[in-house]
Amino acid sequence: MTIIKTWFGEIELRDDKIVCSNVLKTDTAALAVRLQKEEFADLDKQFRGRFREIAIHLHLVPSERDYISLLRAVAIQRAKEQITAAFAHPDTRIIQLIGGIDDIDESINFLSERLLEWDILEFEISRPRDITETHDPQSTTYPALKHEFAESIERLSELRKKISNAIEFEMHAIAPNLSSLAGELLGARLIARAGGLESLARMPASRIQVIGASKALFKHLQFGAKPPKHGLIFQHPLVRGSPLSKRGKIARTMAAKLAIAARLDFYSKKAHPELLAQMEKRVRELNKPQTRADIT
Repeated sequence: MTIIKTWFGEIELRDDKIVCSNVLKTDTAALAVRLQKEEFADLDKQFRGRFREIAIHLHLVPSERDYISLLRAVAIQRAKEQITAAFAHPDTRIIQLIGGIDDIDESINFLSERLLEWDILEFEISRPRDITETHDPQSTTYPALKHEFAESIERLSELRKKISNAIEFEMHAIAPNLSSLAGELLGARLIARAGGLESLARMPASRIQVIGASKALFKHLQFGAKPPKHGLIFQHPLVRGSPLSKRGKIARTMAAKLAIAARLDFYSKKAHPELLAQMEKRVRELNKPQTRADIT
């Protein structure tokens, strides 16, 4: 006797014949739930090849075409459920929101460059020329189009502010310590690059230090170039505003604190304001000019 599990139910075989079956109805939601709960990867290939035949034999579907249609509907339903579950997780929302900000920033930059070119072109056209050119019908429509173009950039900027506010809300809820140390947007970028807060919490500080510097790290490993001192954390004012000779030490200090903050956020969700004070104190110590007594 052999019991095989299929995506549409359990089948009991004896001497290669069906003696008992527990098959679900053609309910895509119920079948999708079964796909979620059960694992079918370990099934023998010979049984997997007979699923269509078994489904038709048990009158689950009348034909092979109907079997394919049902399987497709169940797969789509399962995909929808997975997407819904993923977007319900705060990590995923943060990743999508920060990705949206990056897309908007890129669009604003491109559109602003185009608008600048239009301004230059309009200036060239508006220079005194032959009187026959002053009655060009484009002379009235062109400024109106340029105005609408500028308004679209303003609308994108307003949308960016709304998304930024949403990120701040999400980050304070799930990553208060990371938000305190890195700021909401930089913290969100670190989470996005790591693939989630859990992944970031499991990263060593040395890896957090160079997140976002993959090209420089590749050149170091492949061609022996100088190793990168920092990645995304360069955006932090304490790193960016430090002397060039001390940025490496400050980046290491910040990465160590960010690693602690990510772990606290993932495992405890409690805010620890002393982390920021400790980091700022250490940065001040590193930025302090060395005296002869320190050197000796």
